[in-house]
Amino acid sequence: MMLWATNPAARDAKLAHKALKTKGDRAVWVLIEVACASTPDHLIAVRKAYCAAYSSSLEEDFLVRLVTSFRYSGEFIDDEVARAEATELHKAVVAGKEPLHEDVVRIISTRSKPQLKATFERYKQEHGEAIDEVLEERRSSNQLAAMLKTAVWCLASPEKHFAEVIRSSIVGLGTDESSLTRAIVSRAEVDMKKVKEEYRAMYRKTVTHDVSDDTSGYYKDILLTLVGPE
Repeated sequence: MMLWATNPAARDAKLAHKALKTKGDRAVWVLIEVACASTPDHLIAVRKAYCAAYSSSLEEDFLVRLVTSFRYSGEFIDDEVARAEATELHKAVVAGKEPLHEDVVRIISTRSKPQLKATFERYKQEHGEAIDEVLEERRSSNQLAAMLKTAVWCLASPEKHFAEVIRSSIVGLGTDESSLTRAIVSRAEVDMKKVKEEYRAMYRKTVTHDVSDDTSGYYKDILLTLVGPE
């Protein structure tokens, strides 16, 4: 309830600050979510809230250009750029180059989301496999590939990423309440309908069913209220 009642920018600043002090892939997820699943204006608001709350900038603490860039938010797409940059990405993730070398960082951090979607579609057309599928094959042995895959999903299909966060939070023994709460609270008023649809498509179950099975009491009631009917 404290997360839900907090201003979204201040909430993301708090989550990012906590993640920066935590090790592990799930902490990295939080930082990529803030950088890539946000609108340009929201990311600026998060940076301001972070600076006000912690007397340092998010850029100083998390030196990644994903955070510092301001993306074009319009719908214009340059097909030639999409073709050229799909080739650059393929060379980086398939031909053995560092997955997050300078050219890849530039593409992922500066292009608009519609432009990136066009690039990813071109990648699949030309190479027969989606870029996130290629990165998924490499994520177990390459942390940078795992980070890039998360960024790709947060930029082009955030509903896929948050469906995965919810699922990974409740499978196995115990519940990762921090990740489960973050995913549901942060997307409740953004794209929860899409997250629920993607969850059903990916896992053949509903968010409601799995949350009900894995939580209890008022905590379950609050989560299911935020998830909404299915």
